[in-house]
Amino acid sequence: MSIKVLRNWLNFVFIIGAIAGLLLYYKVSRETGLYVILGSMLIKFSESALRMMYKNEE
Repeated sequence: MSIKVLRNWLNFVFIIGAIAGLLLYYKVSRETGLYVILGSMLIKFSESALRMMYKNEE
């Protein structure tokens, strides 16, 4: 699997997690929503790190 494909999947998971976190935050529990959003942010940070490390290999 290429780095670009992995980055695309990580972005997809981040977007789904962020939307789910917002829905949980406003509909169910603020604390649970915050945890889901923070987990999504960790995924986004890892994608950004991959982008910085492999920026010349695309």
